[in-house]
Amino acid sequence: MNEVSEKFFKYVKVEEVLDTILKNWQLHPRVIEVDAVDSIGFVLAEDVVSTVPIPKNDIAHFDGYAVRSSDTLNASTTNPIRLKIVERIDLISDHDLYIGKGEAAYVVTGAKIPENSDSVIPVERAKVYGDYIEIVEPAKKGEHITSRGADVQSGEIILRRGDIIRSPAIRYLLDIGKYRVKVYAKPRVALIGIGDELTVDLKEVDGRKLETSSIIVSHYVREFGAIPIRFKVIQDSPEQIAETTIASLRENDICVTIGGVSLGTRDLCWTTLSNQPDSMPIARGLRVQPGRATSIVLLNGKPVIMLPGHIQSTMSGMINILIPLICYLQGLPIKNFFPRIRAEMAEDLLVKEYVSFERIRFVQLIKDKDRFIAKPILGDSSMIKPLLLSSGFIRIPEKIDKVVKGSKVDVYLLSWSDILNTFLKE
Repeated sequence: MNEVSEKFFKYVKVEEVLDTILKNWQLHPRVIEVDAVDSIGFVLAEDVVSTVPIPKNDIAHFDGYAVRSSDTLNASTTNPIRLKIVERIDLISDHDLYIGKGEAAYVVTGAKIPENSDSVIPVERAKVYGDYIEIVEPAKKGEHITSRGADVQSGEIILRRGDIIRSPAIRYLLDIGKYRVKVYAKPRVALIGIGDELTVDLKEVDGRKLETSSIIVSHYVREFGAIPIRFKVIQDSPEQIAETTIASLRENDICVTIGGVSLGTRDLCWTTLSNQPDSMPIARGLRVQPGRATSIVLLNGKPVIMLPGHIQSTMSGMINILIPLICYLQGLPIKNFFPRIRAEMAEDLLVKEYVSFERIRFVQLIKDKDRFIAKPILGDSSMIKPLLLSSGFIRIPEKIDKVVKGSKVDVYLLSWSDILNTFLKE
């Protein structure tokens, strides 16, 4: 067995691991075309330039009557002015209608107004007498009209490469006639729970443990734009580990195993996968705690991320390795992708263990008027309670053994639900 494939840990900094993966793997962001109506949540792989102005014409902002403001200058309660209704523009379609002196045209909201009209009188401000309207105040030039190109100019770039497509973007794409759009393909992530003690069958819970970590990870995989593919639990068997992992990479971009990566007699993932014929060992352990047992190899040029089974360690490996790779494959930066909130520490936090490592600690955000307080939620890496109560996490750099009460920290949030929970709780 060569040196890099030895069983024991050789902890590597996260930045070095990611750099090594990106230099050696065979995957790159892949550009595809999708229908604009189905593009929400994808990351744009091109700038989108408007080929038309929006709106394409001067249009009515309300249902009302298009008029020439010059015909209404002297209107008042003592001098009501009547204008003849010569046309009804009920559809939002093109036309070449003109109105003459003393004339008006009924228009619906969004309809093109006659080219020589310059104001729209809302229906509630006009009295109708047969074929005439009567007004008692002047119409201002440009009032209640949305001008051609007021929203978007022709040639303007509104959406740019790297933007995540949101629902308003769909409206924009369709309005400018861009019915197909170039985006980055969503990465596919295989998730495999490993362990003789695990099951997904509720009928077997009396003698075994339900495998739930892949459910948690799959949520965050989806949250960051990828497609999770959960596999059946496999046993602590070198043959099953190798066969299932290699098979999973045939149709998926990344494989994540959960469990079986430590130093026990049944922890067979590293020794099995690092010694496959087409394996390139990347890291046997991360210099981060929790999650230090996280290990990575490339199999046939694709990454296999071996996450520890303790849930906080699982989350840490996911945060530090899996999510950055998911972002990279969608053309996004691999750093600074978590939303963050600046907060004050609620209490002193001692972190004397693993001082040569970066440490992750989960915290609860408490909103106090115009500031946020970060309260540490502590517990060993197997405990779920810190994840249930926390709003996010803080990063504690190496060589720091104490975070002082009142000091400023960045709290990183993992999902939209974390953001909502934070701001909904006053």
